[in-house]
Amino acid sequence: MFVDEINLTVLSGAGGSGSVSFKNTSAKSSPNGGSGGTGGSVKIKVITDLHDLSHIISNSSLKAENGTDGNKNYQNGKNGEDLVIEVPSGTQVFVENNLHADLHEYGSTYTVINGSRPGRGNFDLISKRNPNPQICEQGQKRQKLDIKLVYSIYSDLAIIGLPNAGKSTLISQLTNSKAKIGDYEFTTITPNLGILNNSNFKLTICDLPGLIKGASEGVGMGKKVLKHLRNTKIIVYLLDPLNDKYSIDDQISLLFHEIEEFDKSLCKIPVVKVVNKSDSIEKDDKNYKYISALEGGGLDNLIKNIEEIYNEGFERIYEDFQKITINDDDSSIFFEENKFICTGSVVEYIIGLSGSSEEVNNEIFYRYEKSTLPQMLQDEGIQNGDTVVLGNLEFEYKK
Repeated sequence: MFVDEINLTVLSGAGGSGSVSFKNTSAKSSPNGGSGGTGGSVKIKVITDLHDLSHIISNSSLKAENGTDGNKNYQNGKNGEDLVIEVPSGTQVFVENNLHADLHEYGSTYTVINGSRPGRGNFDLISKRNPNPQICEQGQKRQKLDIKLVYSIYSDLAIIGLPNAGKSTLISQLTNSKAKIGDYEFTTITPNLGILNNSNFKLTICDLPGLIKGASEGVGMGKKVLKHLRNTKIIVYLLDPLNDKYSIDDQISLLFHEIEEFDKSLCKIPVVKVVNKSDSIEKDDKNYKYISALEGGGLDNLIKNIEEIYNEGFERIYEDFQKITINDDDSSIFFEENKFICTGSVVEYIIGLSGSSEEVNNEIFYRYEKSTLPQMLQDEGIQNGDTVVLGNLEFEYKK
């Protein structure tokens, strides 16, 4: 079952208490009581190979390990093990409905609660005021916090529309995903993902459950659907000309309004307006792409249009990239340990990405190929099969 929101109670590990002991026990002099160990912290870590939050039990209490108590002969307690909650990239952390962290970069860690403070033993309490303390401190108790984790899917293209517009049929035609299809509302109750493998490009496509009026205010599955648009590059409005309640224009207005009300920044994402079930209507408006998802009609033109928009996004990146290479091109290449090592601000720009690992790799190689580095490497005499190093990335050179 796909899970994109969970509520958790997390508790830090309690701090261990200090110890009271003495080197000279009869005279109670020369304190040597050790201090307690720090309690374990609660951390959230982004890892690969996770695609939702179903591996975490919602409404459960998760505890970090307690620190152990100090002991005699200066023995400090052991620190408690941290509790690490693993999540997919695209996870947000909320505390009392306030966003505390938006996690994207693989390997990144966010500390929700620091481990509880340990108590000091009497050795660490020695002072000028009290050179021979016969007391120790208690460790701090566990700290408790209620949090909410919210996951948003990464996709290149998201398909939205009213219920029964044909979204699942379309993603099934564009990809090999086996989306649930039926002629009734809310057939899709969780996002469907598929991969469009074209000869020129590859896209991750997400089919989202149907939107209805008031979605931005939480009506139906509204907010749970709309949040998944945050990490997409292109939105397809799938429109149903046979809808007996809303005209095509009304459907567009409704979809745009709900997206705008939910998050205005999402309105900057490029939109493709697609009229489905168009085999029985006139195709007279150039602002729309006309298809029949069920029959497969018009899909080639739709894919071509999506490819153009996708590539336009890359061209905008390339324009920014050209500005950097012209104004701040301090690139250099040196040969060391049989590797061509590239350095400079251009390299920093090329590899300065985070997010989906596959998408990051694709973007890095696109930027690399459009930069001055390939020509510079050829000038240095690089050959097919040689190793190129860009920061922490190594790859085999191919002309």
